[in-house]
Amino acid sequence: MKKVLILSYYWPPSGGAGVQRWLKLSAYLADLGVEVHVITVDELKASYMQWDETLLNDVHPKVTVYKTDSFEPINYYAKLVGKKNVPTAGFSNVNNSNWKQKLVNGIRSNFFIPDPRVGWKKYATKKAIELIDKHTIQTVITTSPPHSTQLIGLSLKRKFPQIKWIVDFRDPWTDIYYYELLGHTTVSKRLDANYERKVVEKADQIITVGHKFKDSFQSKTSQNITAKTAVIPNGYDPKDFVIESDQNKRFTISYTGTMSDYYQPEVFFEALADLIKKYPSEPIDFVFIGTVSAKIRAYVVEKLGHQATFLPPVTHKDIVTYMQQSHVLLLVTQGSEGTIPGKTFEYLAAKRTIICIGKGDAAEAIAKCNAGESFERNQKEHITAYLEKCLTDYKSGKMNQPNLAEIEKLSRPYQAKAIFDLL
Repeated sequence: MKKVLILSYYWPPSGGAGVQRWLKLSAYLADLGVEVHVITVDELKASYMQWDETLLNDVHPKVTVYKTDSFEPINYYAKLVGKKNVPTAGFSNVNNSNWKQKLVNGIRSNFFIPDPRVGWKKYATKKAIELIDKHTIQTVITTSPPHSTQLIGLSLKRKFPQIKWIVDFRDPWTDIYYYELLGHTTVSKRLDANYERKVVEKADQIITVGHKFKDSFQSKTSQNITAKTAVIPNGYDPKDFVIESDQNKRFTISYTGTMSDYYQPEVFFEALADLIKKYPSEPIDFVFIGTVSAKIRAYVVEKLGHQATFLPPVTHKDIVTYMQQSHVLLLVTQGSEGTIPGKTFEYLAAKRTIICIGKGDAAEAIAKCNAGESFERNQKEHITAYLEKCLTDYKSGKMNQPNLAEIEKLSRPYQAKAIFDLL
């Protein structure tokens, strides 16, 4: 039997996108006969940005989970800047003009490298050593962010050179789109880049979620790491989409998750405002479920008025329901062209029309699945025209027919088999 140890900071009852990948993959690996052990942080010591206790129901009964202590300086940030100003996913709530926020970012980036969760390292490493010895673990998988998790893998590889170490990058490291907000000094930047280089060089296998990300990590070293780097994108769990929810009676466009100022979604809301002006009597709603920056929220309200609704983060089960109740799902890519938001694949599984702002890997996936259209940020008229087509389809009862065979290739069982083959 293959034995795998997965180190993942985000694990139920943590909510949000970061927890989904290995929660789901571990379950399907267990179904394939892999003995799966998971080390995560004790939720009472963690600094989770979202909670979703319903995800505890998705932990496979054959997956053994171990929780460790941690030192979490980010838990003290709230005392300095207030809880609402503690950075959320994607730094959607960061006001970098505030001196307190700049101070916190400076402390975060120059005293806790590569990130404030590095205090979990010594506790997780100790537990991992114990489990590797006790269960003769053959493979260790470290998934990030937080990228400090990769330093645990680096330590384990040094102590156990015979194990196979698989590094999983769900996001870029020093190329992440908000990196410049973090306020690194020249020294801390160099240290961070050095950690990144060591990880990609020492790993036996690298997995990342997009081809552009693969290129990004190759650029961090003079070694050729192409052969040991596999692209396994994020995906969806078909079990989450067994129950189909009816669509709303009003024409509904939804966005789920996080949106920071860096997403630059304004062109979409300008286009939607034009559609509403052209069809003032039509029942058009925009629904935002998640965390949005104050600046973008104000902009959306200015453009759409009472036809915009903002809801706080909800459970993953409810997110799926909101997706299925919608007629159109908005996707906005940020940062590099390789960025494929995790929600992309669940949008595809919901079988609703997707409008994507930003080209790149996400746009290619949507096109391959015949699931919608993608636009650049200077194509307002094209976006308005496509929204009008979607409205016409809604009125006639038509639905976009995606390529289900292509969508199936993005399912968690399909991806778990790819990882099983790597093992």
